Amino acid sequence: MSLAVGKQIKKFRQEQKLSQQELADYLNISRQTISKWELGKSLPDLENVILLAEYFNVSVDVLIGYKKSGFLKTLFEGRKEKELIKMAKDTEQNRTALYSPYAQEIDTLFAQGKRVNAFLKLGEHIYPEVTFSRVMGNANCLCSFEDGKIVIDQIGVFKVLVNIPVEKQIAAFTLTDVKQINLSFGKYYRHIGGDFVTLIDVVTDNQIYLLWVNSLKVAHAIWHYPQFSSTSIQVTKDFEQALSIEDEESAVEAIRTQEKLIPLFYGKQQ
Repeated sequence: MSLAVGKQIKKFRQEQKLSQQELADYLNISRQTISKWELGKSLPDLENVILLAEYFNVSVDVLIGYKKSGFLKTLFEGRKEKELIKMAKDTEQNRTALYSPYAQEIDTLFAQGKRVNAFLKLGEHIYPEVTFSRVMGNANCLCSFEDGKIVIDQIGVFKVLVNIPVEKQIAAFTLTDVKQINLSFGKYYRHIGGDFVTLIDVVTDNQIYLLWVNSLKVAHAIWHYPQFSSTSIQVTKDFEQALSIEDEESAVEAIRTQEKLIPLFYGKQQ
């Protein structure tokens, strides 16, 4: 089994003309670790299996060269079944954070109901102000709200570990086409410049656009944006009071103090 995984990793790496060091940099691990995988001397853990499958755009079954059910038990032999099931469930939840950073076409992701890493523009203000990640990538989607119009653009396409700027309109509609906007929050434990994200669902008659934005300020901005005065904005009652605070910094701090009510979005609980 270990040889099959290593051979597949080496195959897909070479097909994309990546060095072991480039792949190691993407996963934030050492080159020696990649070498051990490819030589069959060790196995990638579950998180890295998912990252590699997403990166190479193949299923996990294909990546590990195994198609029978129960492959997780075989791949991670020796782990207790309960622990393995929990890891699989946690990883499935966390995968939602990984769909857009290294995607080539985000319109396909929206069509599949995936949550896309985005910048959000309200008038002249763009959120987040700064974003970066070696694992989760920079946002390559821009959702703009201005003058009663909403425009969603793809602003980057991933090519060999680099996001190349592009200009591609994904959708355009008026604010009156929006049935409601849902706001919720997620926390993460990964090196992406912060510890909370805002999850935004823009619901129209024809499509639901699922976004995640590396900012809590954006939730406060949406809640107080004058053009949304007639738009249904939904948030759990636990956070209504925090968002209603006029001062942005105080509102963000009020959200942070309720960390126990915010579910894990990505990473491992600390």
